[in-house]
Amino acid sequence: MSSKKILSRRRVLAGMAATVGGLAGLGLVSSMSDDGPRLDPVGIPRGLPEPPTDKMTYRSNPTSGDKVSLLGFGCMRYPVMPGETSPRSPHIDEKAAFALVDYALAHGVNYFDTAWGYHGGASELFTGRALKRHPRESFYLATKMPSYLNPTLAQAREIFFTQLKKCQVEYFDYYLLHTLSTVPAYQATYEKEKVLDFLLEQKRQGRIRNLGWSFHGDKSMLDYVLARKAVWDFAMIQINYHDLLYKFIPRPNFKLPAPAPAQWMFEKMVASGLPLIVMEPLLGGRLARLNKKALNILQAEHPESTAASWAFRFVGGLPNILTVLSGMTYMEHLQDNLRAYAPFQPLSEHETAVLHKALDAFVVADNIRCTTCGYCMPCPYGVDIPVVFRHHNDCLDDDIVPKDSRSAEYAEARHAYLVRLARRVPELRSASHCIGCGKCVKLCPQFIDIPGEMAKLAKFLEDQRQEV
Repeated sequence: MSSKKILSRRRVLAGMAATVGGLAGLGLVSSMSDDGPRLDPVGIPRGLPEPPTDKMTYRSNPTSGDKVSLLGFGCMRYPVMPGETSPRSPHIDEKAAFALVDYALAHGVNYFDTAWGYHGGASELFTGRALKRHPRESFYLATKMPSYLNPTLAQAREIFFTQLKKCQVEYFDYYLLHTLSTVPAYQATYEKEKVLDFLLEQKRQGRIRNLGWSFHGDKSMLDYVLARKAVWDFAMIQINYHDLLYKFIPRPNFKLPAPAPAQWMFEKMVASGLPLIVMEPLLGGRLARLNKKALNILQAEHPESTAASWAFRFVGGLPNILTVLSGMTYMEHLQDNLRAYAPFQPLSEHETAVLHKALDAFVVADNIRCTTCGYCMPCPYGVDIPVVFRHHNDCLDDDIVPKDSRSAEYAEARHAYLVRLARRVPELRSASHCIGCGKCVKLCPQFIDIPGEMAKLAKFLEDQRQEV
C-alpha cells in the first residue's frame, strides 16, 4: 500500500461554549507573558506554518504489515452543534467534522478509531459516512465490542453486524474487545457466552482483519488476557508521561481495585511484543492545559511548541507504539498534532529532563484522575460528572482553589473558583446532587471513587459558599 497519506490548548469560556460546540467545562487560556509568543483564541502560537501533507511518520504493524500513521484520529470527541451542553452529544457538527476528517486524510492520517457508545451511538454512523467519501484502501477503521454492556452471544452478533452497516464497510481493519476491566466480566462475556469465539470466526471470514482489546483493568486482568490462547494482533492501552513517570497512589480509604501501575503495565505490554495503540496521551486533555509554572518551563525551552506536542513526542518515542490516538475537536488541535508527527522527532535526553521538571511543577496531590471520557454518564440524578471533575482539576492547575483562609490570596481564589463553577456547572448538575448510588463507579475506567470525590467536592463548595 502507498503511504496514506508551549502553551496551553484551548480553554473556552463557558459563555462562548454554546457558540463553538457546547464544550462547557473548558475555559479560556490566558497569554503566558508579554514577552512570549502571541496566542490565538485556542492557545496555539500564531503564524506557525501549515503542516506538510507528505511528512507523516508511519509505523509498520508486524502482525499484518499495515503501514499505520503515528497519529490516529479518535472519533469520540467530534465537534458538536452550537448550543449543545455536552461534548459527548450525539448531535455532531457534521460540516466541521467532515472538514477534520478530510484534512486528516489529506495530511497522512489513516487510522480512525470509533466505538459503539461514542457520541451516544452517533460516532460510528458519522464516521462511516465521512470515510465512505474516500477510497476504502486509504484508511484503517477500528471499532469495538462494548464489553461494558455484558452482551449475550445473540446480542454481540447483532451489535457486530449493526456496526458493519453503520460504518458502511464490509470489514473492520482493527476490532477491539472494549474496556477489559475484570476477569469475571471477561469470562462471563467472552468465554461463557462465547463472544470471543464469534469474533474469531468473523476474523476467519475476513470481516475482522486484526483483533485486539483495550485495557482498563488491574494486574490480574492483564495477566489473564495475555495468557489466553487467542492470538491477539494488537492491544490498546492508556499511556502518557504523567501516568508513566508518576506512580498511581490510591487515596486513603480507597476500596476499589487499583489500576495496574502504568510502568508495570507498559513493561508487560512491551514484553508481549504486541503492537500498541495509545489512548489518552494527553490524560483527557490535562497535559495540554498545564499550570503556569509547568508551561513556563516548557515555553522557555521551545517558545512555539505546545504542551500537547511535548506529550505526543514523549509517547511516540516509546517502544512498540503503532499509533497514538487523539480526539481532535478543533482544526487547530489537528494541525498542532500533525506538526508533532509529520515528521516525528523523539525527545532528546535534554528535552526529557525538561519535561520531567515541568511535570514536577504540574503534579498536584489533590487532582482527580478523570480523563473526561464520559463512560460514567449519564448520571441518573443529573450530575455532570466529567465537567464537575474538570472544573476542580482546572482550578488546581490554575492555582485558584481556595486554601488557607488567612492568606492574602484566599478571597480572590474563592471568588474565582465560585464564579468559574457557576459558569461551567449548572446547579442541578453539580456535585451536591450526587446521592452516592454508585452506578458510575463500575463504569469508570480510571477506578475513581466517584461518589466519594463528589461528597468531598460538595462539602468543599458548601464551605466556600458559607464564607462571609
